[in-house]
This record gives sequence, structure tokens and C-alpha cells, in this order.
Amino acid sequence: MQKQTEPPRSRPNPQQGGAPNSGGNPQGNDTAALSSSQVGAIGDHVRECWTYDAGALGVDQMRVLLTVTTDAAGVARLAVVAPPDVPKLSDPIFRAFAERARRAVLDPHCANLPLPATLKGRSSELTFLFKP
Repeated sequence: MQKQTEPPRSRPNPQQGGAPNSGGNPQGNDTAALSSSQVGAIGDHVRECWTYDAGALGVDQMRVLLTVTTDAAGVARLAVVAPPDVPKLSDPIFRAFAERARRAVLDPHCANLPLPATLKGRSSELTFLFKP
């Protein structure tokens, strides 16, 4: 152990990542137009249909971004793994995790998303993040 010879120098920690107070979504699509309560309502709705294999190796560290396209009525019609996560699909455990997330969004019980009126009447593209 060494004896301290100088007083500590304090420096503020800089804000990490992006512009200050930014937020939004990395894909830059219609998800940014939603409030946090609207995002929470959509998440709660889709969560009813989502399951994952809790016994899979490393599943507690997994996360997948899906790009979901809705029709004018707010029904999810297409769900694909977002480009940043496509290289991970070579891992069979991740592929199963992503496929379960995709099926949850497209499930007939959960596909009718509770979108706000501002997003209805036109096709929308949303980003979903699934993690245990």
C-alpha cells in the first residue's frame, strides 16, 4: 500500500453517449414520436405474448432489436431483426431468442398494437427492444 502524497483531483463525469438529453431510438423511425407511457403501453401489450427459454446459456445477457412495420390500422405486419443484430443470428441460441421475439410481435393476440392516433392511418416503422 502506498501513502497518498497529493490531494485528490475531482472532475465531473461527462455525460455518456450522444447529445445531452437526447433519447429517442437508434434507428431514427416512428418510435421517437412516442411518449414513454405510450412505449410502456405497447411493451405491456406485446409482453403478454413473449416467452424465452430461461434455461438457455447466456439468455439473461441477450437483447435483440426488431424493426416492426405496422399497417394503417396499427397492426404489426412485418417484424425483422434490426441491422445491428443481424450478425448475431449465426448463434443458434440468439436466433431462437430473436425468433420468439418476432413471433410475439406478430402473434394475432398481440399484433394489434395500442398506437396513438397520430400514428394511425398510415404505415409506421417502430423499433422494439427485447431483453429478459
